[in-house]
Amino acid sequence: MNSKLSKDNLLLIAILLIAAILRFWNFANMPYMHDELSALSRTHFNSLSELITNGARTDGHPIFIQVFLYYWTMLFGENEMVVKLPFILCGLASIYVAYKIAARWFNTSVALMVASFMAIMQYMITYSEVARPYMTGVLFSLLMVWYWSRYLFDEEKKTKSLIGYVVFSMLCCYTHHFATLLAMLVGITGLFFLNKNVWKGYLIAIVSIIVLYLPHISITLYQFSKGGLGGNDGWLGKPDVNWLLMYFQYTFHYSYIMYGLLFILLLISFIKYSEKIRETQKFRIISAAWFLVVFFIEYYYSLKVNPIIQFSTMIFVFPFLLMFLFSIMGEISVAFKTTLVSLILVIGIFSLVITRKHFQIFYHQSYQDQVTNTYKVIDEIGDEKKVTVELLIPPAYREHYFKKYNREFKSIYWNPFDNKIDTKAFRKFVNEQTTDYFVFGNPPLEYIQIIKEKYPYLFKKEDGFTYSFYCFAKQKPANELHEQVVSSKTIDLTNGTNKMDSTVEYGPAFSDRLKNITNNRHNILTISATVSCTDSLANPTIVADIQEDDNSLYWNGADYQNYNTNATGTNTMYLSKLMTDFNLKGYARPQIKIYLWNRGKKNIVVENVKLEVVKSNPFIYGLYEPLD
Repeated sequence: MNSKLSKDNLLLIAILLIAAILRFWNFANMPYMHDELSALSRTHFNSLSELITNGARTDGHPIFIQVFLYYWTMLFGENEMVVKLPFILCGLASIYVAYKIAARWFNTSVALMVASFMAIMQYMITYSEVARPYMTGVLFSLLMVWYWSRYLFDEEKKTKSLIGYVVFSMLCCYTHHFATLLAMLVGITGLFFLNKNVWKGYLIAIVSIIVLYLPHISITLYQFSKGGLGGNDGWLGKPDVNWLLMYFQYTFHYSYIMYGLLFILLLISFIKYSEKIRETQKFRIISAAWFLVVFFIEYYYSLKVNPIIQFSTMIFVFPFLLMFLFSIMGEISVAFKTTLVSLILVIGIFSLVITRKHFQIFYHQSYQDQVTNTYKVIDEIGDEKKVTVELLIPPAYREHYFKKYNREFKSIYWNPFDNKIDTKAFRKFVNEQTTDYFVFGNPPLEYIQIIKEKYPYLFKKEDGFTYSFYCFAKQKPANELHEQVVSSKTIDLTNGTNKMDSTVEYGPAFSDRLKNITNNRHNILTISATVSCTDSLANPTIVADIQEDDNSLYWNGADYQNYNTNATGTNTMYLSKLMTDFNLKGYARPQIKIYLWNRGKKNIVVENVKLEVVKSNPFIYGLYEPLD
């Protein structure tokens, strides 16, 4: 028995070693994500009370991680390796604790399957590498369940287990609101397993947790009063009916090889089922129930109240989903375990690196890459005064990289997210520039077209997760780059007359199947309309309407008045759509209709209307969405 256990331990050590390599890979160059820089910017306060009021309370999460970062960075600084280290260690510790729980509830064969998948999944790796309250919350959740399980179902160490349960329940509640939800579910679940030996201590523990959480209630209520991440001003939309399927696909790397591996392992589980299947049934039900209850609460709250459900908010119950999936597997031979663990690790690493391109994508984050690419452009040109630099980076984040690299540059910081997108003002801004080059990081798509009016040549371009970096030139450079054009055509929206007058409100529409125009979700569709209007009140709008069976799926328009910088001549208005934001595969026959809406029925002359589709950034949402 001891020999068998030691071999299981060796397999676990191998799993943890692989997990550590994947999480510490190229550790010195691991960049911050947006949320991390946001959290760091909210640690710069003079006192703890000021931090809680102005830094943690406004974050939307419980205060523990923000307070931890406040003291951690005060002691050790804001270097990426220093800040990320505790969270990576929490990710590794989570694998070990999940193994212990699965081994206690089921057997070591199940435990090794769970640990192996947690070691190689991009889901677990990504959130281990981010200094936010996710992997800390996973670790605290698992430790809470470990001590909860020992107190209710083991005969020894009752006092120690009860204290551990209270402590880690509290850490869950102070770390993330959905870890708090899990703590509530765990507490309620325990009520069904009370007996004369544990009921008094358990109820004391529940009361203790509630009392210890009371100081945070006012903060929680304040954060809840601000709503979710959706709504009119939020960025998160309501979940689709297939959200759970998409979540499953994401966790298994959008990879048919991983799906096949899971199917084989489930088949083996049914063949090699446990002889103690009835004894472990309660834990099977518990692990499935926790995952499903959290999912349904998040999903229906997102539909009925305000969108909140994300991959990140489900991470606290994900280890229990894995335990449920493999829970009927019986104890198998060491040789068979070794084979299965090796298979999971090899296939998992292959899909992580090749299918998901994790290291290529995760290590190219928006803000750091925009800054470093700007340095490269300035160095290659040799004169900063020849370059207009416009990076959509909040000043606090930009200053972090100026300090990190001990180098600054002048950035105009024209932020459409603060000032709203003002194409008319931006066109004037571009026309005022006297430089030879124009650098823009992550511009609104219409701004790209405006820049190209004065800087028509592409000198540099870099794509990464959530960003694209451009450098345009006035004069044609020797190493000019060209965007890959998928389709381009001039379209007639006036029946050949080029004119619209007071008798015409809507011009004839151009219509075609969307799939005839754009063949990939990672494309940008741009419509440009060059129009002249003698009447200053004229405001024609170029409209794009994507429909399925006469139902509008997407409608947008560009107003002439937003582009009218030449009152006596022609002006070109632009309408651009990133097709990554549109579910091409979700519709069988989407049609696109393009037409001019002559609002106010004024006299206008249409000089030219062009439809162009170019290949875009395949990594834009690649950390979470499929890359094809």
